[in-house]
Amino acid sequence: MPEILRFADHAQEELLARCAEVLERGGLAVLPTETVYGLAAGVERREAVERIFEVKGRDAAKAIPVMVEDAARAAELAAPEWREPLLRLSVFWPGPLTVVVKTVPLRWLEWVATGSDELGIRIPDHPFLLRLLQVTGPLAVTSANLSGRRPAADFAGLDPLLLERVDLVLDQGRAGTGSPSTVARLTAEGVEILRAGVLTREELEEALRRR
Repeated sequence: MPEILRFADHAQEELLARCAEVLERGGLAVLPTETVYGLAAGVERREAVERIFEVKGRDAAKAIPVMVEDAARAAELAAPEWREPLLRLSVFWPGPLTVVVKTVPLRWLEWVATGSDELGIRIPDHPFLLRLLQVTGPLAVTSANLSGRRPAADFAGLDPLLLERVDLVLDQGRAGTGSPSTVARLTAEGVEILRAGVLTREELEEALRRR
C-alpha cells in the first residue's frame, strides 16, 4: 500500500519535502492539480516513467505530458524556432493548457515521449505543484486513472487498483475542476486541437497573432 498524506494533517513544507524525496529516488506519486489528480514521475527516472505506463495500462506509444514551473523552463525545452509562438501561448499559463511542440534534443524523450521529437508541456495552476516543480524540475504527469476509466478530481474517486501500485498519495480532497486541459499542437499554420478542453482554438490563435 502507498503512503497517504492528507493536506489537512501536514504542513505544506513537510508534504513538499516528502514528495520531492519520493520522486527523486524514482518513486511514483499521485498529486492534486487544478483539473484532476495526476500520476507523476521525474522525467530523468526512466524506470519510474515506464512504471506509469505499466500502472495505468497506458498504450506504450502514447507520450506522457510534462509539467514545468514557468514559461522560461518551457521555452528551454522547445526547439529554438518554436520558442516565440510557445511564449505567446504562455499567457494561458499557469492553467489548463498543454502545448505540444518540437523540442531540443533531450535524452529522456526516449521514454517520456516514446522517442518522438515532440513533447506536451504544461504549467499547472496549483500553488503546491508549482512549488514542487521548482524543487524537482520537470515531471512527467498524466491523469491518475487506469486507461479507459474516468479521471478523478476528488480523492474519493481515485481507483484503489491504481493507488496500490504507487509509492505516495497526497490527499487534498476535492482538488480540481474535473475538466481536462486543452491539448494543442503548434504547427506552421497555427494550432491543432488534439483534445478539447476549457480553451478554444480561436482563443489560442488570437494569442498567437499578438505581437
